[in-house]
Amino acid sequence: MDVFRRLFHAGESAGDAVGATEAAVGVKADAECAENAAISQEFLDRFPGGMFRYAADDSDEIEYANAGLLHLFGCDDRDQFVALTGGTFAGMVHPADRDRVLGEIREQTTDSADDHVRYRIQRADGAVRWVEDWGHLVEDGAGKRWFYVTVMDITDQVRDEEQLRRANERLEILTALSSDVLFDIECASGDAHVYGDFEGRFGRAPEQGDFVVHRRCQKPCTLAITSHDLSPLMEQIGENSLVDFETATLGPDGEPVWYRYQSVVLYDDEGAPLRHVGRLLDTNEAAQRESQFRRKAERDSLTGLYNRAAALDRIETALRAEMRPCTLIVVDVDDFKLVNDTYGHLEGDVVLKELAAFLTQVMRKEDIVARIGGDEFLIFAPGLVAGPATDRVLEHLARGPFAAQRATDGAGRRGSHAAPSISIGAACCVTPPMPFEELFAVADSSLYQAKEAGKARYHLTVIG
Repeated sequence: MDVFRRLFHAGESAGDAVGATEAAVGVKADAECAENAAISQEFLDRFPGGMFRYAADDSDEIEYANAGLLHLFGCDDRDQFVALTGGTFAGMVHPADRDRVLGEIREQTTDSADDHVRYRIQRADGAVRWVEDWGHLVEDGAGKRWFYVTVMDITDQVRDEEQLRRANERLEILTALSSDVLFDIECASGDAHVYGDFEGRFGRAPEQGDFVVHRRCQKPCTLAITSHDLSPLMEQIGENSLVDFETATLGPDGEPVWYRYQSVVLYDDEGAPLRHVGRLLDTNEAAQRESQFRRKAERDSLTGLYNRAAALDRIETALRAEMRPCTLIVVDVDDFKLVNDTYGHLEGDVVLKELAAFLTQVMRKEDIVARIGGDEFLIFAPGLVAGPATDRVLEHLARGPFAAQRATDGAGRRGSHAAPSISIGAACCVTPPMPFEELFAVADSSLYQAKEAGKARYHLTVIG
């Protein structure tokens, strides 16, 4: 900095030095001094950045500024620079940074002659740039104090640092949102940084074996593990800021693609939202596995229909919310024991599977079709009300999937496959809601009446 100070003085006094030596009586002009001063001024003007000197008093008037500083502010000459900044150091600093910067300089120069600050400036064209400022406080022979300052444009560096800071902050937020544990190991030093609530998840502090699981090289590892606590970050987020739920969108094949939506809103000290940070976590594979497990748990293994528990749960839920008339249908295979005794249990299974396929084909997609016992099936049809349409559905069901085979086999002959008839009991609730137990009791009673009437038929009871 002393070199810069000497260069400042040399540049400022280039013309004065030449004039003084020529005017001195009996003294020959010092051409070498003038040449050195010109070189110094050229250096100052071509320095890749700004250099200036300003008074270290309340005026903070800029007494010297090199061409690099004028260029940094987009000014063609000193007059334009003075018009833009007022010719003072405070006028150089962006108003949003001014109080902070002046305070930092006062604090740093309390016990030192040097200061180092960052701030924004506003160019003549309105563009805002970031600069790095290195200052040195000097007192001249007359007791006047000056700041000698060098500034460099660091806008690109600040932009990169901000992008890195935001990326790191996103990483910390997303790690804190999940139960994931991330780690970053520097192989050369062995420094290992662990992000996430490792102890909360595993009940102990992290160890080297948790991260160096498979050997990737022959170099021995000795890790120095540092765990980063993200709980303060979650406290800043706030209780009502977190949104976390599972959802899906349709993929290119029309099938749902599942993901987990997580996001938080960061607020300033006054409660105004600053940033909205989140992630879409791919959970499609796990959701598909869960769907498969759920389907296996809800489905009858032989027929693929809903099992008793799953059907009852869905029907009870629908009956509590359903406002339309609805019909509950109980289906029973006539003389199914005789089928097993005559044709064997494997043939009996074939009968049940064919009947299940038949019921699914006849009923609508919104209807619930289930196997609730050995040869007993249940159908819940919301919106199906007593009338000609319902009668046609019940007649179709009562004929069953084997009517054509029975006609082909003929009376008194046994076909190669079982072709039993089925009986139907139905209960239509005109004014729901209605408890499932009551509706089922009526449908079961209707089935008994169909059996008593000779089987291979249906009986419908309407509940007012």
